[in-house]
Amino acid sequence: DMDVVIIGAGAAGIGAARALKQQGKSCLVIEARERAGGRVFTDMALGQPFDAGAAYIHFAATNPWSTIAAELGVEPQGGYRLWAGSTAYRHGRALSAAEMARRGTLNRSLAEAYDDVEEASDVSLAKALDEEDQEVRDLGRIQAQMAAGEDPQWISTADWQRLEGGQNHIVPGGYGALVRQAAEPFGVRLGVRATAIDWSGQGVSVATDSGMIRARTAIITVSVGVLQAGHIRFTPALPQATAQALAGLRMGALTKIALQFGAERFDFQPHQFLSEIGDPARAMTFETWPFGHEHVIAVCGGDYARGLARQGEAAVVDHALERFTKIAGGEARKAFKRGRLAAWSEDPFSLGSYAVALPGQMTSREALAQPIADKLWLAGEATVANYSMTAGGAYIAGREAALQAVKHLDAPRSR
Repeated sequence: DMDVVIIGAGAAGIGAARALKQQGKSCLVIEARERAGGRVFTDMALGQPFDAGAAYIHFAATNPWSTIAAELGVEPQGGYRLWAGSTAYRHGRALSAAEMARRGTLNRSLAEAYDDVEEASDVSLAKALDEEDQEVRDLGRIQAQMAAGEDPQWISTADWQRLEGGQNHIVPGGYGALVRQAAEPFGVRLGVRATAIDWSGQGVSVATDSGMIRARTAIITVSVGVLQAGHIRFTPALPQATAQALAGLRMGALTKIALQFGAERFDFQPHQFLSEIGDPARAMTFETWPFGHEHVIAVCGGDYARGLARQGEAAVVDHALERFTKIAGGEARKAFKRGRLAAWSEDPFSLGSYAVALPGQMTSREALAQPIADKLWLAGEATVANYSMTAGGAYIAGREAALQAVKHLDAPRSR
């Protein structure tokens, strides 16, 4: 009935839809959630926006979302003057200047240890630090949990090392709000969940809980977690190479808890970062008053975050408040109003935050992006190399899948 059906209206789905429109191809975008944006979601439950999912426009100078923001009249903010510095704490006690300087030295040792790993060996981040002091190993664990949402034994050092750097920007009204605005021109059909894809015939047939969709090709942008869980049945089954690529990835569990307070600010500045590192296995960071809002955003990752998320919102909010109170003092609990949990590992439409490559599996991302019979393309943050685990990377992956699909659609058909 159309050229392309796009499954999922997150950053990758929007990237695909925009590219197809520019190439003059017809497409339909379906989304299981009742909103567009996927794991880029600006939550308004507490009255002011906070990005429950992706928050940073990473590598902002070249990130396509920077261009889209300009097109839509949105002005992201960034630069070193935006951030108000960071302080580390051990069980509520701020580290001294000498201890903070020591952490700078440890950071350099950590980076050097990763640089020393030969790409061909592709060991885990944890293995790369085997010969380092305990302080360096602890710092590596905290960094992995906060940046990748996963514990270091599950992360490929080679994949980690190729991540693109650059300046980060943030969106005052919310990154998720920007992505949803970008989705509006495409008439996304919300609340439509794909359950099966048959690619055995001339084109593809997608079974949904709202009926059947037929198209010449399909771009599938659901998360690795959803694919691994078998929530979409494929006929025939996915090729062995694709299945192996899926098995080489693992969904992290970066988790956010928004804590809302009254007028008291506890002497912390907007965009100040506080890191509780007393127990490296249970590290938690707090960003205070982003954009001057009433929120403190707590972040944690890995098995610690998964275990918390399973306890439910009320318990997790109370836990995060208790940890923040040890830093800010008893007045924080008195000033507390309410909280909000964003636990992507418990979200049935994502089953995790974003995908890490397992040790020895850094090529899984490229393998997963390979077209299947020139009819199916899997695309998302998991399928790009240097830009993985980002909304910018997801957009790039969706756009690339769409351009490949166009080449197939425009190719002369054999008679």
